[in-house]
Amino acid sequence: MTEKDLLNIALKADIYLFTRYFFKQVNKSNFARNWHFEVMAEKLNAILQGTHPTNNIIFNLPPRHTKTTMAIIYFTALGFAVNPECEFMHLSASDMLVNRNVSEIRKIMYNWHYQQLFSTRLANNAKGSIMTTKGGVMYSAPFFGQITGFGCGKLGAETFSGAMLIDDPIKTQDALSETMREKVNFTWANTIISRKNDVRTPVIITAQRTHEHDLCGYLLEEEGKIEEGGKWDLVQFPAILDEGTEKERALWEFRMPLAELKRQQELDAWVFGTQYMQDPKPIEGLLFPEQKTKWFDGIPENPEYIHIQCDPADEGVDYTASVVYYIIQQQVYVVDVIFTQDSSEITIPRVVKQIADWGASTAVIESNSSWSLFRKEIKNRVAELGLATNVRATTARENKEIRIFNHAPSIIDRFHYKRNADGEYARYLKYRHSYLKMVKDQKDDGVDCDTSACQYFKRNGLIPII
Repeated sequence: MTEKDLLNIALKADIYLFTRYFFKQVNKSNFARNWHFEVMAEKLNAILQGTHPTNNIIFNLPPRHTKTTMAIIYFTALGFAVNPECEFMHLSASDMLVNRNVSEIRKIMYNWHYQQLFSTRLANNAKGSIMTTKGGVMYSAPFFGQITGFGCGKLGAETFSGAMLIDDPIKTQDALSETMREKVNFTWANTIISRKNDVRTPVIITAQRTHEHDLCGYLLEEEGKIEEGGKWDLVQFPAILDEGTEKERALWEFRMPLAELKRQQELDAWVFGTQYMQDPKPIEGLLFPEQKTKWFDGIPENPEYIHIQCDPADEGVDYTASVVYYIIQQQVYVVDVIFTQDSSEITIPRVVKQIADWGASTAVIESNSSWSLFRKEIKNRVAELGLATNVRATTARENKEIRIFNHAPSIIDRFHYKRNADGEYARYLKYRHSYLKMVKDQKDDGVDCDTSACQYFKRNGLIPII
């Protein structure tokens, strides 16, 4: 047996060896190794060799941990090397992602070393699909794309003949929408799973967790884990191992050191627990229940700092919120509120008057898109009045629902609200007390204003970070 024959056999027998070998051939650099790839390889090898008990695997990994490279890209290239007649289906929430993955698979299969070692040859050059000269195919599409008429695996196959490969089936921002989550789960149950040509056709899902009831959560709840007599071989990799113990360490120190993970955890506690630790928690319910609200009577005296936070809105369904905050001994008192659906012709002079009446040290105005003109007009009028208020712009870049959720503990702990308020202040409180955790399309104008103010206070050392 020649050296080439021995290498052919060795590469077909081990996805990890295959990945490291061809990664270097294609990219001219070594594949960064870590123990979690060995665990993944053991499962993927069982799929290729037909020894996996159910042929259904869920890999949950944190972002930036190379989850797609071996489980999707190199697995497919090896699958075609093992059997040029394989039939794959590859789906993801992102059309751009599936096309990129197909392109990466092509690079491997076009590589000179691949073509010297294996008989598989490409027969097409289409953007989103692969065909081999032996009739093998890979069809890729976004999760809600057109997949009728396509299938994966072969009916009655006794050896590996393809698989269904799912990579991040829902975008992180969409996972907060119950409608989108239900759409993904419904599409899986009523369309996608029927694309398997045989009940034994493998399904490999590679994803970071995005919500308690995302597709991974849905499948585990409906069909169960192997150790519980169910279908799914669940392989989870939290970003921090042995968290909170003396053995605490990063999953992959080379890629994401423990110090960086800790910073991420401080910035977004819920996101980190969900996407990085693969431990989504229930988040339904009121975020700012009335019974947890701290109240004050009368306007406090001798504030150490006076701040105004303003979030403008067009005339219509949204509210312009402009809120005055007193800081006294690291406690925050909401002393005045503009909360209206009036047009900017009305709200601009009202905000300017509010700044003048309360003698604000700073006025920070949300200035996304066209609202920079709103801020500039207020700044000009404040200057004309000779006021010393520093009128500044802010632009929120984080996901709004997550940002509000993460700062809620500080708001509950430090913010005080006027008892027996009426008018616009009362309306602002009504929406605050009915705000639900991590639900999109709510009336969040006032809550978002408080969150932006809370961020400002923390950044400037006016209240502690908790």
